[in-house]
Amino acid sequence: MADKNNKTRSVNKEAEKYYDDTLRLYNLFYSNNALHYGFWDKDTKKLSDAIKNTNIFVAELLNLDKDDYVLDVGCGVGGTSLFMAEKFKAKITGITLSAKQLEQAKRKAAKKKLDKLVNFEKMDFNKTAFQNETFTKIFGLESICYAYDKLDFLKEAHRILKVGGKIVVADGFLSKRQLTEEEEDIIYKKCLLGWKVDNLSHQNDFFNYLRTAGFKNIKFYDKKKCALPTSEIIAYRGYLLFPLSYILSKFKVISKNIHENSVAFINQKKAFNSFTIYGVFEAEK
Repeated sequence: MADKNNKTRSVNKEAEKYYDDTLRLYNLFYSNNALHYGFWDKDTKKLSDAIKNTNIFVAELLNLDKDDYVLDVGCGVGGTSLFMAEKFKAKITGITLSAKQLEQAKRKAAKKKLDKLVNFEKMDFNKTAFQNETFTKIFGLESICYAYDKLDFLKEAHRILKVGGKIVVADGFLSKRQLTEEEEDIIYKKCLLGWKVDNLSHQNDFFNYLRTAGFKNIKFYDKKKCALPTSEIIAYRGYLLFPLSYILSKFKVISKNIHENSVAFINQKKAFNSFTIYGVFEAEK
């Protein structure tokens, strides 16, 4: 147990530094409202609309209304929380490990005059400070991959979710178990290193973790096709950033995390083409 706790603290510390280091990069080269993949359909014209589509998809699965008290697990810069509060008038708490993300999220909430509906806190989602059965809904948008032990998070989520409440997790998952040497050593490790993710869960394993944690009525939505155009955009921007980030990191002008992030940008597309899937889980307590 001590070893796992130490590993969790180490993983959390790396993720915190990564998001502090790369905040400005994401603001400039991706979005200052969200860091997650956007979902594209025939009517989607730009990335910002695709990101909004993802927010809408998650909100519809949660079936949000003004009486809900929602936890945004790994809220990033708060864009999805603010979108949900503005559209559905739900009360939302967002938690993140990054102090810089927290500061930006709070500024956005104040600017939009949503700070009475939305609260942001710095907290580890594996071990929160919330009482039992605090929230009616919980969602994690590309954040649960950062849990060293996914089951630990799901048990905590089950504890703080009200009976009859719902959880939605949107993330990347492994779609096969046996990876080739190239997939394991070149693509998988470079993606994880660049994004400071310790491990990805296989989609079937995550289903079983949900069930073990006590959740029921579990559903899975394959959204890979909708996310692929975003993957193309991310890879293209990774190729553009790579030469400059390599040079600047060598001379210690920027953090090594920023260069490794550009490597992950490039390799995430290869991962999607080979052994990962973008999926969304929905379950109830």
